[in-house]
Amino acid sequence: MPPGDPLAAFTVELEEIRAKAAAAQETLRSATASAQSPDGAVSVTVGPSGVLQDLRFGPRAYERPPHALSGMVLQLIGKAQQKVSAQVASAFEGMVGESSAARELLDEFLPAPEPDTGPPPGKSDVFMPEQEAEDRPPAPPRRQPPPPPQHGPPRRRPRPAPEEDDGESNPW
Repeated sequence: MPPGDPLAAFTVELEEIRAKAAAAQETLRSATASAQSPDGAVSVTVGPSGVLQDLRFGPRAYERPPHALSGMVLQLIGKAQQKVSAQVASAFEGMVGESSAARELLDEFLPAPEPDTGPPPGKSDVFMPEQEAEDRPPAPPRRQPPPPPQHGPPRRRPRPAPEEDDGESNPW
């Protein structure tokens, strides 16, 4: 490239931008992230948009009460979504500046890290049927059906009187 040739410099810069865009596009297509519980009871994988792609339960999952298992699944999905969001954001690092408006917009849509809450206080991770019964809200009181009427057969409405024919009605 001859020095001072603005067209050649622009062409080189354009090719660099195309290469960065192609790399970002490939990262966006293939970005996935997984998260697993420490004991291997649950593992999840999410795709580039944060959508759940895989959910697996290990043998330890069946030892947990349903509410603890569902909470663990949601927590792991959140962690995997944070990881994949970081991958997606890093795909744009070479294309947008760290303090640019585009980066601020991208950061605005990234999920915030969630605190690791763990199991509720006083609850065991091992399934105990009596514990599940304690966690259930009390059943609503059963309503009694209304008593049958004590009167004779139901009364019927009288039929309306037939309307007089004025002779101009359609015979059909």
